Amino acid sequence: MTTATELRDRLDILEAERLVITIELRNALLRAARKLLPRAIAQAEGRPSKARGRGRGARVPPSPALLRLIARLAMRDTRIDRKK
Repeated sequence: MTTATELRDRLDILEAERLVITIELRNALLRAARKLLPRAIAQAEGRPSKARGRGRGARVPPSPALLRLIARLAMRDTRIDRKK
């Protein structure tokens, strides 16, 4: 049978693991966002991507969705240890 102290210790360990995993995930998302930032800026300005070519009618309507998503990620609260 487990005691209350053992349960609290186990919960503390799980909470620490959650914090580490959250930080790792956030770092991975920020690295991916950094790679996507040039494409997001081009989409927001309406510039054609390299895959579409530069031929006649290659201009695409501006779409700031990816840039908005990256900005939301970058501005997210980083205090992961606060109580909800």
